[in-house]
Amino acid sequence: MEIRLIKQENLHAIKWDSCVHYANNGSPFGYRWFLNNVAKQWDALVEGDYESVFPLVWKQDILKRKYLFQPVLARELGIFSIHVLSPNRIQAFLDAVPKEYDYFQIALNERHQFQTNKQYEWEKKDNYQLWLDQPYEVIQQNYAPAALDLLKEARKSYLRPVSNLKPERIAQFFRDHAVDRKDLEEKFHALQRIMYNAMHRGIGFDNGIENEKGELLAANYFIYSHGKLLSLLPVDLSKLPSKLATVYALDMLIKTNAGRPLILDLNSTDETLKMLGALPNQYYQIKKDERRWKLDKWLIKAG
Repeated sequence: MEIRLIKQENLHAIKWDSCVHYANNGSPFGYRWFLNNVAKQWDALVEGDYESVFPLVWKQDILKRKYLFQPVLARELGIFSIHVLSPNRIQAFLDAVPKEYDYFQIALNERHQFQTNKQYEWEKKDNYQLWLDQPYEVIQQNYAPAALDLLKEARKSYLRPVSNLKPERIAQFFRDHAVDRKDLEEKFHALQRIMYNAMHRGIGFDNGIENEKGELLAANYFIYSHGKLLSLLPVDLSKLPSKLATVYALDMLIKTNAGRPLILDLNSTDETLKMLGALPNQYYQIKKDERRWKLDKWLIKAG
């Protein structure tokens, strides 16, 4: 198995995107256009003639030491491959990460199996998803009573769906109501770039709810890719300004796409999404720290 490090500027654009497109575990997070909109600096490990690719997104701390990190809005990366991600292939890629990255904390996509290598700390994460391949009436049978009550209330509350929302308005809604405020400005600008890129490629659409005054109560953006309908904005029912409007928006999305061979990827760890029948799908975050001088977190800063 030949794995080599290739600098970002030397990557073959078409071969890279073809690998991600045809990968068994392909995802919009792995496309060059997505990575270029969420990360300033990234290189990659490549197997053979772009049979497998592994983006390495990096920054430097104030001592100019490089470290790998998970870029904003890209929930998980790791290896994208046309081959099966066997334990041997995963381990070979992890062993091929250059030694100069003596610290990293990254998230691997859902096809990565847990490795017993003691060099890394493996932490299990949950992302909620919902299969849409059944008729709407069948899917709705898995709604919790609380969700059905919210939908009844929504129909009485003069809420109305809206579309053709400008990316700037959706990004502003996210900026106003995001639960995780870390790197908020970076996310705000990256969101707009991603939405415009998805629109240009014809793979994205918006989804929102307004009240009778025209006030936006729920807003999201979705990307069609690899058999999934991916929520670009993490869905958190417990913290948004109107759980009522958010559930109503998701229900309409489910109703519109029910019966299609799609998975609604809610891009969220929020357990309250179980009320709509969503189930947890596991992936792993891994951490490695081999720094000779393990100084405080203030050494790590944006590149």
